[in-house]
Amino acid sequence: MTETTYAMTVSTDEPTIAVRRFLAAPPALVWRAWTEPDLFARWIGPRYLTSTVVEMDVRVGGRYRFVQTAPDGGTHAFHGDYLEVEPTRRLVSTFVYEPFPDASATDTLELEEVEGGTLMHLSSRHASFETRDAHLAAGMEAGMTEGFERLDELIEEGSLG
Repeated sequence: MTETTYAMTVSTDEPTIAVRRFLAAPPALVWRAWTEPDLFARWIGPRYLTSTVVEMDVRVGGRYRFVQTAPDGGTHAFHGDYLEVEPTRRLVSTFVYEPFPDASATDTLELEEVEGGTLMHLSSRHASFETRDAHLAAGMEAGMTEGFERLDELIEEGSLG
């Protein structure tokens, strides 16, 4: 698999968003991008936001928190708990946008080694269709797409190792 593969699916049966994307790096490097604070902060979210990882304790029962700052000084903070951790294969965590703590989701990241890199499967299961749809309406797909483009750039420049 040498070309970028990307697909996003919004389920009609359950409050889930699923993303599949090819990354031209082995699973171990993609794992580092998701679990090392300095790397994660360099790619997560849209370009106009600056991300700061406040906490990232990648273990079952550990927590993460990051804050994104806009050019006007406005901030967006997110946090969650790690529920499952299988290095280089699977990471399950909660995802909370702090202004809306009742609209949390459970995110499952799975990394599959394929020819030329990694096929990433990411699903975000929300508590309700309403919170899932609000997440989508807030620009989630555009921010996620831009973030993954930034991750591609880190891979291309060799910044993951």
